Formats: sequence, structure tokens, C-alpha cells
Amino acid sequence: MSLNSDQIEHEMRRAAYDHNHASFRALNQQMWQIPLISMTLTGGLWFGVSRVPDLPYFQLALLFLAFAGNTALCFIILRLRYVMERHLNWLETCYPSGFVAARGTRWYNRPFLVRTLFQSMLGLAAALSLVLFCATLWKNRSEVLGIMPQKPAIAYYDTHATSLADGYETVTFEQAHPDLVQIIAMERAGQPLTVLDIGAGTGRDAAWFAARGHNVLALEPSGAMRAIGAKLHVGESIVWRDDALPELTQVMQAGKTFDIIVISAVWMHLAREERATALSNVYDLLAPGGTAYLTLRLGPAEPSRGIYDVTLADFKALAQSLSLPVTVLRTQPDLLGRSHISWQALRIDKPAP
Repeated sequence: MSLNSDQIEHEMRRAAYDHNHASFRALNQQMWQIPLISMTLTGGLWFGVSRVPDLPYFQLALLFLAFAGNTALCFIILRLRYVMERHLNWLETCYPSGFVAARGTRWYNRPFLVRTLFQSMLGLAAALSLVLFCATLWKNRSEVLGIMPQKPAIAYYDTHATSLADGYETVTFEQAHPDLVQIIAMERAGQPLTVLDIGAGTGRDAAWFAARGHNVLALEPSGAMRAIGAKLHVGESIVWRDDALPELTQVMQAGKTFDIIVISAVWMHLAREERATALSNVYDLLAPGGTAYLTLRLGPAEPSRGIYDVTLADFKALAQSLSLPVTVLRTQPDLLGRSHISWQALRIDKPAP
């Protein structure tokens, strides 16, 4: 059966309509997927930022990617909506019987409402990512820009106190200091002790002594770490002070001496020229018959964190120059899983009268 010209034109329009309608459905589907893509992208990247608090460069990269991704999606929506509008204009002209105008007059059904809402959401996500990027850059500006603070160790602990506290508190006192546990059990059993914890951090070690009835003075120069320690170990008989090696100004002025002095993960924060003063002051603070217990970090220096090179040979040479007796205890691997770091325990005893 032959077709007349009107029928042929109708079929051609119909075929064109079917083709464009399929394209329109594909575009529409893509446009509706964009918010889901944005939420997945932004949520995943923000979650990644929260998991790497000690890697500011990586945090900045993720936040910038979230900002750039959401900004790009805003323009993608513009392009998709433009193509859809061109299709609708063609459909209205060439196939009016298959066209539905749907031009609403109320605020919730007006043209471009969907595009506007999508773009607003994407713009908000992009703006928040940019704000977080700037805040992270400002918070870590010294490390990112290579500006060395006057006291890099304290600055580092103040900045990363929360994440560091989580790691420190997962390790028990017995795991960290088995030799010191043995010293207390074998040599100091049943004795009420005066304890000085230098560089107390979160107060884990101080709390161990306080829970056993000893009097503890905890020194921590980082205000953020000191606040966390006081909060974590509330109710323990620990006195907190803002004081630090090498001078130990407040403690030296008080004129008190101590049965046990703990210096754990502190020595590497002292520059070489500070160590003689520090060790001399520690020994002066020991009561007769007292013991100073130290752990040395054996690993690479990290100047941005105020960590200097430490060796057992250097420490023994320093102690010998001050005529101080050093007993070498065990060496332990790093309990936080850092394979390039190990810890050397030592003790220095002051003779009893």
C-alpha cells in the first residue's frame, strides 16, 4: 500500500519525535542523577577529610576536589537544561500534538525550578567545601606554608591534640612501660610516692600512678593536650601545670623533690644544646633514692614537629659528662605501628643518703 505525502510527512515527524524523545529521556535521567552524584562525591570526600586529621595536604586536596566537582556539576546542569529546552522548543513547533507545555504559575511548578534547586544545592556544597578548605589551610598554615613556629612541638600538639589523644589512650601504661611497672612492683611496692610526669600529654601515665594512691604532678606545655588530659582523667588526684624542659621553671622554684620522674616521649623535643640543662635539672629534682625513667625515640628527625635526632650513644655520653649513672633497659617497637621508630627505656638513680 502506497502512502501519500501527508502520511509520509507524519511518519517522518513521528520518527523524529521518537528519536528526540529517547534523547530527552536520557538527558532527563542524567539531570536527575546529578544530585545523587553530588551527594556521593561530597560526602565521600568530606568523610575522607575526617579520616586523615594529621595529613593537611591530603585534606586540602580532597576539599578542593569537592569544591571543583560541585562547581563543575553546576555548569553541567546548565548545559543539560539548555539542551532539554531546545528539544522542548523543537517539539512544540514540529509536533504540537505530542507537546505538553506544563508552564506552571505557582512558585513550586514554574519553569526552571528543578534546575534552580539543583544548582542551589550544588552551590551550597561547593561553598561549604571552599570554606572548609580555607579553614583547614588557615589552621595548618605553618605546616603547609613551611613557616616554622617558635615552638614547633607545642604548636603541633595543640593542632593535633584530639587525634593524638585517641592514639595515646589506646595504649596501656603496662604496654608502654613494662620496665617501669617492674620497678614500681619490685622496688617501690607499698610506698606512697611523689611522682613528676614531664610531658604528661593526655595524662595516661599520671592517671596510672594516681589510681594507685601516689601524688602526681603532671607537666604539659600544650594547652590543648592539658585540657584533654584534665577532661579524660577527671577525679584523679593529678595536679596539672604548664611547665616544660629544659628549664622546668615552676617546679624548680617550688623546691620540691620527687621519688619518681617520668620523661616519656619528650627527650626528642629538646635541641642538642638544651639537653645538658634538662638532664641536670631532672637529676636535681630527684629525691635521694629516687629514680628518673626516660624513653628515647629512636627514629628520623622531623623538624616540623620539633623532633630532633636522638641516639643512645649521645645520651650516655651526655650523662657521663654530668657524672650521672645510666642503666639501659629494654628497647621496644613503636606501639602505634610506625615501623621506622623504636623506643629505648632508661633509668637514672640518685643514691640514697
